[in-house]
Amino acid sequence: MGQLHCQVPQEEIARRAYELWEARGRPSGDGTDDWNAAVAELTAQRPSGSTNRLRHWWERLRRSIAGGD
Repeated sequence: MGQLHCQVPQEEIARRAYELWEARGRPSGDGTDDWNAAVAELTAQRPSGSTNRLRHWWERLRRSIAGGD
């Protein structure tokens, strides 16, 4: 399951994978497709560390320009 979903708690991935599995009619199998779909969906919803740093930098710059710092 690797490093890709390190920002997403395992419990959250498991919950979403279960929802996807149920929505597909509870087919037999090991659930790998549902797990991978949940990981992809949830990681896409979260900003990366660099995105967070950029957002914080931008907010500081805006406050500085506006005279807030």
